[in-house]
Amino acid sequence: MPQRSTRVAAGRQAGQPAGRPVKQRVLAALVEVFGTSMALVDARGRQQWARELTEEFPGLEIAGLPTPRQEFVEVVRHCSRIEDGLERLADVTEFLAPALSSRLRPLLDEWYATDLYEGRDWTALRSGLEFTLPELPSLVAEVSGDRVRTPSYCHTAWHAFVHLAGHNAPVGGLEPSMVLLEHLMLRTEAAAIVGEIRAWNDHFAGVWERKDGRNGLDALRERLAAEHRLSGDEFGLTESEPAAPRGPLGSMTDPAEWPEGADQQVPVIRMFIKIAPDLRPSDRETARQGRREARYRISSRVRYAESARLHHEDCDPEEAVPRSRLPVAMAELLSTTAELWQSRDENVVLEFFLPAELLTEPVEWWNRDPQLSHSNPLLSKYPWIYAHSLERMQRRDLHHAWRRRWARWKSDPGGGRIHWCDPGGRPAAEHLELLDAKIGKEEGVVCMVLSDSPRTRNALGLRELRLGLDHGVPVMIFEREHAAPDVFRSMVKELLADEGLANLPERARQWKGDAAAGSALHGTGPHDKAVLRNLGVVWDDPQQLLDGDACAPAAFVGGTD
Repeated sequence: MPQRSTRVAAGRQAGQPAGRPVKQRVLAALVEVFGTSMALVDARGRQQWARELTEEFPGLEIAGLPTPRQEFVEVVRHCSRIEDGLERLADVTEFLAPALSSRLRPLLDEWYATDLYEGRDWTALRSGLEFTLPELPSLVAEVSGDRVRTPSYCHTAWHAFVHLAGHNAPVGGLEPSMVLLEHLMLRTEAAAIVGEIRAWNDHFAGVWERKDGRNGLDALRERLAAEHRLSGDEFGLTESEPAAPRGPLGSMTDPAEWPEGADQQVPVIRMFIKIAPDLRPSDRETARQGRREARYRISSRVRYAESARLHHEDCDPEEAVPRSRLPVAMAELLSTTAELWQSRDENVVLEFFLPAELLTEPVEWWNRDPQLSHSNPLLSKYPWIYAHSLERMQRRDLHHAWRRRWARWKSDPGGGRIHWCDPGGRPAAEHLELLDAKIGKEEGVVCMVLSDSPRTRNALGLRELRLGLDHGVPVMIFEREHAAPDVFRSMVKELLADEGLANLPERARQWKGDAAAGSALHGTGPHDKAVLRNLGVVWDDPQQLLDGDACAPAAFVGGTD
């Protein structure tokens, strides 16, 4: 293949290492495949195989080796040193053991693909392309100009990619395997590795000088973006012309539904984080001595702009985390996950699902790097942070009232009312009885400002919060530490002034960002950092959190069947 040889040579001149580690893995995999065949493990079958091989490869000697595996290793090593030797080995083996064909051929495709794509590790790419597509045969035919038919053993996008790597590119054009990657990048199944695909193709297009020009990589991306916009495909994203913004469930939405204040030219990555109590039995001795600290399980899912699917990036802590170490564990999780986004440029939205006892945690003020000597809150790097009630999400009996109250508000945004909880000196039971009647009677109430912090189990604020959950009130505002109630009430009133409740998340975000940057007023005023740190807001939108079937956040946290 002359073109391939030219491009491989260009890579070597650039000082890139050959694909020896990948080839070694392929050889090891071939040995393993031979070892699974009863036709080859059987002594008589292996003798027949050896006779066929010695006829095909004069000089090959495997007689006298004590184990079948040693024979397999010797054969594979010998054939790998001969041009087309592994191909001929596969032909001989398939003649005696036809069932091995579907396992041998993908490995041979990988072997030859390393000759083209050497000098770059493809571990992440391979992992991300291990998915199937019903239309894969037609896609392979399209990207190859109808010159390649998909073999029966090509079951995954990865198989198709390495198979196409063995076919020449048109004169002056891109490798068909690169073109396939560009098409796959527009599919939801490949959403988690869009950055990896971009970096991969950018690298080799640069090495082979195929980025610019009529048939270059940039031109292909522009054409695909235009075609997918015209066809209404929601995954046609390019770096130069972003697609229309998407809502939290990955669907195309009006820009007004973007995270408040987000850059309207860049889609978002949404990271959903569940912090749930560890319900495993405690150590008896520790529990008896009263020293056991509450522990929590942290799990996360990520939704990328190109995909409606929730991706599990497998970065979560394996063990339960003590409450005091939650900020540290969160910092480690975000640091690890951010490594996966190295090739992406979207804004990141963090959405926490918290049990009632953690709703008072100032999660947006947790340090990104607890090792630093100065404060470095999450909100300085991740301005859009939302807190949600895990209890509300997981209790399906609460969803009907929640949906009904939210739908009523959305049908009449100006009709949404805020209820200020005020015991007025009454006993707690009497206050809660009256509150229950008022909230139940007034379906226009969509926000409750709690009279107390819901910090402790028997606190009045916690009982008010749970009453609000029962009635479906979607927004809760409270003071995390019940320290300065008058100043807190003043701040909330100012937050809700002008545009009212609808603009609450954005104004709170702006104020907290200003406070973190030192531009807020000092002292005990409503903009003071200490007061803002105490501001707790639960903002639960059922349309964003419940709708979307298996792709909904509720499916992740356990709020749907």
